[in-house]
Amino acid sequence: MSYNYIIIDENQQHATTVEQHLSKDKAFIFQGTFNTLEKAKDFVQLQSVDVIIMDPNFKQGSAKKFIQKLPQTTKVILHSGRQKDAVNGFEWGVFDFLPKPFKPDRWAITKYRLNNLRYQKEKGLLGLPDNYIEVRCNLMNERILHDNIQYIEAMGDYIRIVTSRKKFVVLMSMKKVESLLPKESFFRIHKSYIINLTKVTQYKGQEVAMGALKFPLSRFKKEAFKIQLTSV
Repeated sequence: MSYNYIIIDENQQHATTVEQHLSKDKAFIFQGTFNTLEKAKDFVQLQSVDVIIMDPNFKQGSAKKFIQKLPQTTKVILHSGRQKDAVNGFEWGVFDFLPKPFKPDRWAITKYRLNNLRYQKEKGLLGLPDNYIEVRCNLMNERILHDNIQYIEAMGDYIRIVTSRKKFVVLMSMKKVESLLPKESFFRIHKSYIINLTKVTQYKGQEVAMGALKFPLSRFKKEAFKIQLTSV
């Protein structure tokens, strides 16, 4: 399992400490550091983020409102030196509280929780997904099994979901459909393509093959793709 993560903290030194430690772990893919909630909001609206490590104490903006507007699948870890933030985090439904200063031993506990589905289920932190997505196509609701999806292609305001038997054109963003799919088996290899990793037959350079089909692999996504593919 790999995680795309960002850090939100007004204190650059604290943010750097976290980033330097996590850089030693290939399972965590660093996407950036933000010193305001507004900048972070703009980023998460365009990119898929699995984990957010943030200090909720900002001079401007409400951390609570920011967290409440995140996709349900995004796990927020509060990183703060204020004990009251542990209580706030519990009330806001965040994934974990990581005290400042950063301590590797305490981070090991958080990492264990991220990788432990049983822990997440018992704490009510894991919404077990159905094995299909439901979309609106040609004035009808369609249920498409995850296993039947080969790839998804961006088409402006629409997306095209391609299965072995049929194609569905749906009014939906790539970010939205990405949030509906299981991260274990689907990966956005390019701004225009999400593929089913179980259908990949080979890859080389900046190209992924699915039988006779060929897809571009973004150079920014290559390392994360290789890690995710090995876990399928």
